[in-house]
Amino acid sequence: MPTWYLSMWMMGYSQVWKVFGQDTLLNHLAAAVKKDTFHHAYLFTGPERTGKKLMALDLAKALNCEFKDAPCGECDSCKRIDSLMHADIWLVDLAQHGDEPENKKTIKNEEIEELQHAANLPPFEGRTRVFIIDGAEAFTSSAANRLLKILEEPPPRVVFVLLAESGENVLPTIASRCQQLEFRHVAYNDLEEYLLQRGKVDEDEAKMLAHLSGGRPGWAIAAMEDENFLADFLETRNRILELYSASREERFDYAENAATRFAVDRKPVIAELKCWQSLTRDILFVQYGLEEKVINCDILKQLKTLAGLYDPIEIRNILVAVIHARHQLYRNVNPRLVLEALVLALECPGEVPVKI
Repeated sequence: MPTWYLSMWMMGYSQVWKVFGQDTLLNHLAAAVKKDTFHHAYLFTGPERTGKKLMALDLAKALNCEFKDAPCGECDSCKRIDSLMHADIWLVDLAQHGDEPENKKTIKNEEIEELQHAANLPPFEGRTRVFIIDGAEAFTSSAANRLLKILEEPPPRVVFVLLAESGENVLPTIASRCQQLEFRHVAYNDLEEYLLQRGKVDEDEAKMLAHLSGGRPGWAIAAMEDENFLADFLETRNRILELYSASREERFDYAENAATRFAVDRKPVIAELKCWQSLTRDILFVQYGLEEKVINCDILKQLKTLAGLYDPIEIRNILVAVIHARHQLYRNVNPRLVLEALVLALECPGEVPVKI
């Protein structure tokens, strides 16, 4: 019996919660629903694709399921929530702003105004209205003030679930009125076992995907089920690996291209730097003989070659330069300058003026 299912069985729950690898949080929420002691507002934080949105939908199902052992996953209410067709479940998602540039997307006042109006109405077809806000870091000031008012005086039978990568990026006045639950990376062995149980990969593929995901179940599942998703990741990784042997001109061409892409949609470029960060981390681990901790385990031979071209101090400096570049891009520093400075770190890593 899988450890995640055994944990629920021992706690006395027979529900169908879909989230994998977040047993402590799942048990906490399941107990709160069963005892009717759930909070009026939650803040789910943690890395992308670790199950935050899925847990929010599971909670919505548990609060509105038609059967005692909720969520059953089979009743009309659960199925309508799964298909986002339930009248009492609202999802405010930055992904819905598809016509806006990624770096301009915000949750606006009118969206929260509409939500506020709906929150003050009684549930239409279920017991509890649930409002899921994905992108709690992206409120405009007026939207944040309007949401804060609702959180301070919550209507009955209403639950708010805010999703964010980091609680530090959420306004303290909002975060303080929520019960915060932190989602974490899943152990590689547990994720490998879970992928094998889904029956679509063999042991080697499950190991590779578990490691490449960095312990994020949503990433591993997407890569397993969508060939294009994995192909895009491998293309991005190869582009970064080529920089280590590229000429200065090629490196500056990369910086210019990445800055241009960032101006249109910042998210893929941020993801690319996260990939670069994991690659550089892996090189450092190889240098110190920690190969069991390597994320990109499928290219271990190539990582060993790169590890021999630099000393550990130089790789450490490149790693810190990548992290510093990510932070600067988040702060809207000129992307071309940031990325040009980053590729220069590959030219003279021993002279990079960074601190840990």
